[in-house]
Amino acid sequence: MTKNYYSATFRKNIYVPVFGFFLAVLMCWFLFSSCGGNKANGNFQVKGKLSNSKGEYISLVDVNSSQIKTLDSVQVNEKGEFIFTNKVPAKGFYILQIAPSNYATIIADSSEKIIFEGDAKNLRESYKVSGSKDSEIFLQFNEYTREKFKAMEGLRNKQDSIRRVFEAFMNTTNNTFNNDSLSKELEPIFDKYSENYKKLADETNVYLKKFIDENITSFAALAAVQMLNPQKDIDYFVKVADALTAEYPTLENLKGFQAYVQGQKRLAIGMPAPEITMNDREDKSLSLSSLKGKVVIVDFWASWCKPCRAGNPFIVSLYEKYKDKGLDVFSVSLDLEKDAWLAAITQDKLAWKNHVCDMKQWQSPVVALYGFTGIPFTCILDKNGNIAGKNLQGPALEEKIKELLGQ
Repeated sequence: MTKNYYSATFRKNIYVPVFGFFLAVLMCWFLFSSCGGNKANGNFQVKGKLSNSKGEYISLVDVNSSQIKTLDSVQVNEKGEFIFTNKVPAKGFYILQIAPSNYATIIADSSEKIIFEGDAKNLRESYKVSGSKDSEIFLQFNEYTREKFKAMEGLRNKQDSIRRVFEAFMNTTNNTFNNDSLSKELEPIFDKYSENYKKLADETNVYLKKFIDENITSFAALAAVQMLNPQKDIDYFVKVADALTAEYPTLENLKGFQAYVQGQKRLAIGMPAPEITMNDREDKSLSLSSLKGKVVIVDFWASWCKPCRAGNPFIVSLYEKYKDKGLDVFSVSLDLEKDAWLAAITQDKLAWKNHVCDMKQWQSPVVALYGFTGIPFTCILDKNGNIAGKNLQGPALEEKIKELLGQ
């Protein structure tokens, strides 16, 4: 279950195409609002011309934090032309928006004169931009990745079609021979789509890293890196954060990303697990580091979290299966009431002794310390107390335990 407040991270407010293998960047949907009344600045403007325009209003919106702000809003004239002169406050990502689902992203600072063109019916896939080097680089990046992701989405849709055909056939017959025959016919086709999908994914991954290396001081690299997986490519996140910090040492719009990278770096695979010290069920202090020498599942949960409770039997089964071989569990609860916490431990038969809680729910320091926004959340630690995996579930979690125990 997710925490009950909006987690404002810089990376959530930049539009890039969504892709399953990479850490995707989430784009907010914005409400139309009127201009904020900033004074015009002669050193900045966005001058645009739209085809297929019918006098729409277009807005310039600051999306560099959770406090989404419309900087300017004008009506497109009968020739499809518009101009924004209310300056952007700082270097960063901004959107030109006609409707919540009709927008284009640019990178701008307060001294640029930007030329923008596009189709009023579909800004995101039609726009062209000049006058801003970073916006031009970002546009090239978006055009490449958009085509790749469309191709991958097409492959996924074909796989879904195969699944639906097979499931429909199984629902109409109990003939095992026929089911097996159809499976043998469809499986090679399905596997071929998977192979092609992986090929496109690998190509995109190579492109992202090359793009970052070639544009390391551009804000466009900030968008590209957030399509990588920080658990696998933390070095690229650090590289981008360091390069942009050196280029823009005082820029507020980078601070959220810098904090995010530091958090991910602290929790990278192979790093020592941050210490957790809380009171146990008997109000005695207990530290995670006391379990060094064992393979440890650090399990963040709560009595009120239904997915946590549903997953507890599996954690119990792993504990029972591997406790004599060196596995232990350190359960950290986000409960508010001690009685509910203790009752859940008893009801779910959580037999290990390492249960802690500070009764602060989402205000507990462990939330920021371990950088999670929802529970259940797990970390698996090796015998040296280093992070060996994060949020592994089911067979993947058991395989990692077996690996760490040398099974």
